Amino acid sequence: MNIALVFNGLGTGGVEKVGSNYARLLVEAGYNVDVYNLNPKLNSMESRFPRETTIIRKSFPLLLVPGYYILLVKKYAWGKYAYPVIYFLTTVLLYIRKLFAGNKKKYDIAIAFSGHLRDMTFVAQEFVKADKKLCWVHGAIIGNLATASTYGDLYAKIKNVCVLSEHMQELAIYGNRKLAGLNIKKIYNPVALPHADYDALLCSDLKKKYGDYLLMVGRFEADKDQLTVIRARKILAEKYNLKPKLVFVGGGSTLKKCRKYAEKLGLKNDVIFMGERQDVQNFYASAKVFVHSSPAEGLPTVLLEAMNYGLPVVATDSPPGVSEILQNDKYGLRCNIADPYDMADKLALMLTDNEKRENYILQGKKRLEDFSFEKISAELEELFAALK
Repeated sequence: MNIALVFNGLGTGGVEKVGSNYARLLVEAGYNVDVYNLNPKLNSMESRFPRETTIIRKSFPLLLVPGYYILLVKKYAWGKYAYPVIYFLTTVLLYIRKLFAGNKKKYDIAIAFSGHLRDMTFVAQEFVKADKKLCWVHGAIIGNLATASTYGDLYAKIKNVCVLSEHMQELAIYGNRKLAGLNIKKIYNPVALPHADYDALLCSDLKKKYGDYLLMVGRFEADKDQLTVIRARKILAEKYNLKPKLVFVGGGSTLKKCRKYAEKLGLKNDVIFMGERQDVQNFYASAKVFVHSSPAEGLPTVLLEAMNYGLPVVATDSPPGVSEILQNDKYGLRCNIADPYDMADKLALMLTDNEKRENYILQGKKRLEDFSFEKISAELEELFAALK
């Protein structure tokens, strides 16, 4: 069976990493896989794909995507008048482009894997010919539909959708008649989580230096909200007289702001910023509790990585991903989004209740089984067999 995996681009990112895992899984299952990169300038992740796949670079400008211009309606008063005209013109341009630049190769299945307007349009408009079409949504469909109604049109054309979460799915379908006959299947991302070799001596040094420390791993961007974690650490000391070190691993645009905030709260010596590290496994292996604070997440792999190293998790109840992984506090403790007081309460519980912490360590290990390659491979076969 021939499969086309279509990506918005292949720069650094979580979707691309997940896509490379799926490519590996498909190759191991015996499929022939071509990987389409629609933004060839973004190619740093191409090397992660199996050698058995063929990378096809095919420029597909976002400005040619009719649905992209729905943003005009949301941003400008005149947008509702301009949008129908622009939509018609770009649709004509797409048709002409397909006549001269359409792909001649035929596939059994074409998958819009990034789940963005660019790759979805490429598949829906048959720039890659296939008997069946499929779209990946890295979260729940309600998220994209809330962003732009044009996603619903593309879902309807593709007919088959794979989601990570069914969060508010019934409501999304009820509010959009075009989605009534949609074939939707929930499948988790396959996650390869072998224990990377950690440095026992370095782990020992980290424990001696920072004690039973809290750990957060992730980019420093506004959508990660490290400020809430720093504030929670301050509340831990004030309310519970608990003073664990807080260690951040990662870099990004808000790092300087977070560093200043920690100093402002008098935590200069208690909040440690390690920057970007290639040996994150050493921090997982030596920390006491893993903490996560993003307001919204698709499926945060860092939670699974932490569980893999025996770390209990406290995370903001970020829809849909954190809620999906932790399952009503079965596999970790959730706290309210942007609520440092609730986060401090949950961290205090995890730090002081040894029985609860050990239970979450055990439950986290069990949860990892749901993301194994073997389990996801079997579910993928079922999905392919049921495609419309």
